[in-house]
Amino acid sequence: MTDHKDVRVLRPDQLESVGGGTGTLGVYRPGFQYKRESLEYFRQCVGEETYRLAMNSDAGRVHHYAVARAFLNQRDWEKFCWIEEHGSLDGFPEQ
Repeated sequence: MTDHKDVRVLRPDQLESVGGGTGTLGVYRPGFQYKRESLEYFRQCVGEETYRLAMNSDAGRVHHYAVARAFLNQRDWEKFCWIEEHGSLDGFPEQ
């Protein structure tokens, strides 16, 4: 995860190394139809100030999903991806 102080220097070319994961959750998958809903979840997770800084960074304007990956823990990232694909957490598998 990235500290909110680091977001001002986060560039789009740094994003591929940020996730650190392997498999499908390490792959940034743009193009899902529920971007607004997933970004609202991201905002709830990190707070208004961090969200604003992240989304106003160069990286945030280009790759919203990769910036979210940099800030969210693994479980919240899985929920973010689910929301981006399904529109809500309905049906999300609880562990």
